[in-house]
Order: sequence, then structure tokens, then C-alpha cells
Amino acid sequence: MASKTGESSSAPTSSAALYCKWGPISYNNLVQEYDIKPEWNPVLPSKTDAAFPLKEGKITLFSDFFKFCNFRLPITKFCKSVLDEYPIHISQLHPLGFVKLPHFEFSCIALGHIPEITVFRAFFVLVDIPTSSRDKEWKKKFFYIDAGVIPGEMQWREVGAKDKIKDDGPPL
Repeated sequence: MASKTGESSSAPTSSAALYCKWGPISYNNLVQEYDIKPEWNPVLPSKTDAAFPLKEGKITLFSDFFKFCNFRLPITKFCKSVLDEYPIHISQLHPLGFVKLPHFEFSCIALGHIPEITVFRAFFVLVDIPTSSRDKEWKKKFFYIDAGVIPGEMQWREVGAKDKIKDDGPPL
């Protein structure tokens, strides 16, 4: 997501091979700290498992979603409405963009308002930005979880040179 002021901070991740680079101790700490339920069937990938393509019946979640973005399961209705609106798969969001969802949601609630997608889109747009090689460290800490943990279908957005994301958002 990028602010209407032009700040770019999110892009769908590419589908290039991203291999798991963290161990069971860090993974188990994350599962325990963020109360990831055993019935959601979280799985630490092996060192040869890739984040993409998605495994059948699973979604890929990154540890930075929880640590940096304050993401929690089960997913909120507002977060799901944003994923549906664009449409984009949660696994394609960059943490620097994803963090704007809970921040907006918490700000609305703190001010006594219900977070609404139309208001969110007045401030933020989805943009496709290239990532550098040093930007990929966060992508190495991921795990799989049952796709049913996030209700409904999420769309995998194929983004290539011919299919750039364009989201002007609603008029102010």
C-alpha cells in the first residue's frame, strides 16, 4: 500500500523461489508468542521448501507480518475486506505496506469509528514496486498454515511487465 502522498511501501512479492531460512526454535517461539493454534496446522517448511508457488490447501505467512505489522489470527473483517477489494492474496503483500492495514484499523477504532474500505482507499493505494535483493531477508522466515484460517477465497494476482497494478482509489 502507498499513501496518497506518493509514499510507496508495498508490492506483491514475486513468484521467484524463496527458500525457508529459519530454524525450529525461532518458528516455535513465533507460534507460541502469537498464539497460532495447532488446529490451524502451522508447518515450518524445510530448508528446500519455497514460499511460492503456494502449497495445496495452505497459505504462506511471513514472520514479519506478526512481528512488524501486528497481524493476528483470526484475520479481522476489515483486513479481509481489503484483500477482497483489490483483489490480492495475503502472501503477496510486503510488510511495509501490510502494516498500514492494522494501523488504519486501530486508529479508526481508537477514534470511535468503524474502519471502512472506502475511507482506507481515500488514503492508500495498492502499487507494484520492484524490490531490491537486500529487501528479501524478511521473505526467508515464513511458514505454512491451512488456507481455511482466512475465510473465503483470496485471489493470486499475477503481476508482470504487461500487467501493472493500477489503483487510483476513490475520488476525495
